[in-house]
Amino acid sequence: MTAVADRQPETTGVAARNDHRTEVVERGSFCFAQCDCGWFAPGRRSRDKARRDAAAHQADPEPGD
Repeated sequence: MTAVADRQPETTGVAARNDHRTEVVERGSFCFAQCDCGWFAPGRRSRDKARRDAAAHQADPEPGD
C-alpha cells in the first residue's frame, strides 16, 4: 500500500487552478514551488517534496494572495 505522501501529483512541474499557476523551479541543488500569486515554498532538495508543496497550494481553498 502506498502512503498518500508517496504518491506523485497528477501534474508535474506546472499545475493550474483558476488564476493560480504553480511551477517547480531549480536553483543549484534546491527546488522550490512558486505561484503567479506571489506564494512560494521553502527550498527543498527533493523535487517530489517541492511538487507536493505546489499541489498543497493548489488544493488550498483560500490560498494566500
